[in-house]
Amino acid sequence: MTQQQATQNAPVIPFTGDTSHDTEPTNANSPAMQMPTTGMGRAKDILPFLPFSKTTLFEWSKDGRFPAGKKLSPTMTAWSYADIHEWLNSHTSTTSEV
Repeated sequence: MTQQQATQNAPVIPFTGDTSHDTEPTNANSPAMQMPTTGMGRAKDILPFLPFSKTTLFEWSKDGRFPAGKKLSPTMTAWSYADIHEWLNSHTSTTSEV
């Protein structure tokens, strides 16, 4: 049987347009999720709260545009949550546009 024949024989699931039974929203990536104010976090912990990528995080930490991370081991770096909050607050617009 060729791939085209197999595709033609595959069952078709009709679209009903009723999505009320779809999965419920989860709390993952919820806007209510907040970054801690104390302690330290690794890149994977802080990146969801930052407007840039992992590469930018390390480049900016190295050149001073973002708070420097602290090396916990040769392969592990962590950032102070307090420093990140301070940086975010200093880079947030204080004007409101309507």
